[in-house]
Amino acid sequence: MSSAQIWAALQQSAMVGVDRLPLPQIFTQGADGTAPASQQALQTALAVSVGAGTGQAAALQLLRASGVAAVLERAGWLAGQGRSQTLAPLAPAPAPVPAETRPAPESPHLQALMREVLRDGAQDLLAPMFAALDGAGQRLPHGLLAQALEQGRQSVALRHWLTPVLGERGRWLAALNPQWSYAGGVEETADPEQVWQEGSIDQRLALLHGERRSGPAQARARLEASLKELSAKERAPMVMTLETGLSMADEPLLEKLLGDRSKEVRENAARLLSRLPQSGHSQRITGWLQAMLSRNAKGEWQIEPPEEGSKDWERDGIALQPPAYIKGVKAWWLQQMVGQAPVAFWIDTLGMTPEQLWEWSRRSDWKTALRQGWLAALRDQHDVRWIALLQTMDRDARVESLLPALLNQLSQEQREALWQAQLQQAKGTLIERINAIESGMPAVGEFSLSMSERLMDELDKALGGKQVTGSWHSWQADQALLACARRLHAAVLPRLARLWRKPSATAADLDSATDSAGGIALTPEQQARLERARLRPWDDERVLAQLNRCVDLRVALHAALSD
Repeated sequence: MSSAQIWAALQQSAMVGVDRLPLPQIFTQGADGTAPASQQALQTALAVSVGAGTGQAAALQLLRASGVAAVLERAGWLAGQGRSQTLAPLAPAPAPVPAETRPAPESPHLQALMREVLRDGAQDLLAPMFAALDGAGQRLPHGLLAQALEQGRQSVALRHWLTPVLGERGRWLAALNPQWSYAGGVEETADPEQVWQEGSIDQRLALLHGERRSGPAQARARLEASLKELSAKERAPMVMTLETGLSMADEPLLEKLLGDRSKEVRENAARLLSRLPQSGHSQRITGWLQAMLSRNAKGEWQIEPPEEGSKDWERDGIALQPPAYIKGVKAWWLQQMVGQAPVAFWIDTLGMTPEQLWEWSRRSDWKTALRQGWLAALRDQHDVRWIALLQTMDRDARVESLLPALLNQLSQEQREALWQAQLQQAKGTLIERINAIESGMPAVGEFSLSMSERLMDELDKALGGKQVTGSWHSWQADQALLACARRLHAAVLPRLARLWRKPSATAADLDSATDSAGGIALTPEQQARLERARLRPWDDERVLAQLNRCVDLRVALHAALSD
């Protein structure tokens, strides 16, 4: 029987069905060392499939073996002449994908835009895109899952927004690739006990957060019962779930965790206890600080750390030995204590507003320690009384990281009242005011319709006419306009896009805008400055592409998800 005849017979069996037309006997006798490599590959793979005891039908065994042989041939597999060949047993097929519980957007246009954003990895668009899908109860289309999982692998911060919209197939895929294991887990419909036992770390954190909202005691008991089984890497973020619904009922567990073997767990427990002014931890810290405070002859408050540290401090997270980069051990002790004390202690004890406290620290020998400590405390204690002071601190990276969480404690109306005030103030250019507002916003969020229209009016005045108001030829200007594209209400975006999608100005229009008063001709340098002053952010092709992509994506999301 020639090779051509053998393969023709195999093809017929595959087409008709091996149950009706059995395979040629040559394929069931094991590998023939003298046969062509492709034939040996199929013989070997089929023998492994049959010998593995899978109990599968002969037709399925043939299909699987053919697939293995095809891959071996494409990979350049060489059969050993005159010696037996062995292959590892075929891996069991993965479990079927559970049925999806969420729909996916059907718009081909939207899917194409989402694919482009995923391909380019635009982080400032990915989180809002995932959040919009989640808010509408939808998931990512199957064709975008691999790209999305890869983006999540590269960005830990993105996973919070990504994992809820992966759907069942996304979790199924994640379980098959170790690099995507962060997104694996059980089905969305699984019961809480199964999620806790088998779910991913993100799923278990979500479960604890949910239980803390509905039944804080239940979540606390679940966490406490599992502490010994959890690694330090798991315990640290799980302890922070207690911030949801935090109360004095959590104090015994948090006090216990102050002695945990993990430094990060101990720090997280101290951070949470500092939010409870009546906790033993807070009382001890404020007691030590109270002993450092006194009034001078003029009745003014002053503070002086002790000359020696106390071993009692260490259990409450006060390190006695400063890091190498810290100069001054007393300042180091004070900074740590201020960072762990309730910020309300200072307002209540000294009778000062945050602005007055800041000024008071300026006159102290311990200004840096006090200010660093207050900013550290505000990271966990979102006291909105400090917002006005923080907004006066320009170009301070520490403050920029604090403002979003503090502003999030306010209602939408309260936040936008502050932003409206920033827009109306004379201080700074419109570009600077927009960037200041953007720096205080969270990763995901947009303006209300009224706020968006108010801001759009300002943009129209500055950029909508034949002449530009202000200088819009800078990186800061680019960022301000891109921030507007991300934050404006979707209903206002067509109006924003008209700024750059309207017909370009003619040469006559440009000539009429030149400074020709008195018929004075401009020097080349003056002409060059004038040309630069006319430039808008979208005159840069890169910025124009970003603007169009952002606007198109958000408009498409709004249209598809608001139906």
